[in-house]
Amino acid sequence: MLTRRQYIVTVCLALALFVILMLTFDTAFVKELDYDVLHTIFEWRTSWLTPFFIFITTLGSWYVTAPIWLVLVILLMYKRQGISALFITLVFWGVRGLNWLLKEIFERPRPGWSQLIDASHYSFPSGHAMNSSAFFVGLLCLVLAYSKTQSVRSIAYTSFILLIILVGFSRMYLGVHYLTDVLAGYALGISWAISMYQLYSKFMQSSLKKYQFPT
Repeated sequence: MLTRRQYIVTVCLALALFVILMLTFDTAFVKELDYDVLHTIFEWRTSWLTPFFIFITTLGSWYVTAPIWLVLVILLMYKRQGISALFITLVFWGVRGLNWLLKEIFERPRPGWSQLIDASHYSFPSGHAMNSSAFFVGLLCLVLAYSKTQSVRSIAYTSFILLIILVGFSRMYLGVHYLTDVLAGYALGISWAISMYQLYSKFMQSSLKKYQFPT
């Protein structure tokens, strides 16, 4: 687990990255970079990679993450872990609301060529990258909070980080987002999850102190 100072530094760096992307994504240089990256990725398309990345992008969608969230909340409430249920709920729904608002503010059109799937709403920041990174980092935080087994922690770290990277890359491979959309989504999604985890940790510590009996 990171220290509180490390969490703060991580959030600040991520937010700084978002601000840079926000201020530059519409400049000629960054636009050209976005186009070049997409054209390069499009050259990697194959008949077997395309269905794979369609599957990966589905893993980061509402249709998969919402049922996981619901089952997890029911399980946590059954185990009387209300604070944990509230934490993952704030992560899941809060980041979606923030993403929708930012898309409405920036109104960046999606790439207008070679889209392999249909995608609605605006492009910046990427909803899949932002929502899935926040949710999967939130899940990772719960695993780290509840599991003391190093092997479980290592598997969780590797699996969630790899999934976050693949979901973001799939959005570019499928032609529905630019690189800057995905990076901005990562920056805000991770920042949101970490910020919610800091609040969650404080509530958990307060609860432990409240119900701790003197010896």
